Amino acid sequence: MQILEDLYLGDIRPNERFFKRNSQYAKALDEVVKVGDTLTESLNEEQKKLFEDFMDAQREVTVLTDCETFCYAFKLGAKIMLDVLTDGQMKEI
Repeated sequence: MQILEDLYLGDIRPNERFFKRNSQYAKALDEVVKVGDTLTESLNEEQKKLFEDFMDAQREVTVLTDCETFCYAFKLGAKIMLDVLTDGQMKEI
C-alpha cells in the first residue's frame, strides 16, 4: 500500500497542482492577477481593505469547495474501481 503511505507522509499533495507556463490555466491566472492589480490601484485604503477581506473570504470558499470536490471525486473513483473489479456485481454503497 505504498500510495497510502505516500499520502500519509505528505509525499502526495492533492491540493498542490503544477501547470505549464503557457497553458490555458496560466493565461487565465495571469489575467486575474493583472485585473486584480489594476482594480487595487484604483481603490482608496478603505476600499483596499474591504477588497482584501473579500479575497480572503473567497479563498476560504475555494479551499472548502476544492476539498469537497476532491473527496467526491475520490469516492467516485473508488466506486468505479469497485464496479470494474466486481464486474458490476457490487451493490451501491
